[in-house]
Amino acid sequence: MECQLLQQQLNDEKEYQNQQLELAQQQVNCAQQRNREIQKQLSEDNKMRVKQYQQLENKQFEITKQLEANGKEQAARILHLENENQSLQNTLNAMKEQIEGLNIQEYKQLIDKQKMQLEDNNKYITKLKEEIEIVNINNLQDKQIEKVLNLLKKVTE
Repeated sequence: MECQLLQQQLNDEKEYQNQQLELAQQQVNCAQQRNREIQKQLSEDNKMRVKQYQQLENKQFEITKQLEANGKEQAARILHLENENQSLQNTLNAMKEQIEGLNIQEYKQLIDKQKMQLEDNNKYITKLKEEIEIVNINNLQDKQIEKVLNLLKKVTE
């Protein structure tokens, strides 16, 4: 009777530990999924900024190409366009510096935030792994206790 009670307690404890193990695994999966979503968002933001920069470079290229096509007979017009091109170049450089400055600041902040998030996630994952390891040790101990109980049963019979 006492062995049956111990066996039932052991089974209940195993079930509880298995549930905790499943919950821990689900939490690890959620943390990993969130990390993937964050990385995807960072990639999309970067692609958008690169596209904006490329559009500015294309506009500058078009103006330069137009200046070359006008030829020497339109020197006055070319001078005007060169001045306009220089103004656009200055604007482009200012925008480029501003975009790079924003990118650097935003990404530094975002990277710092992500590093903190990743560190938190890694700490949490480590904690969950330790809990899983404890559950595995407990399961091993439970198996050993079960063997001892079985031996005791045999000895008492």
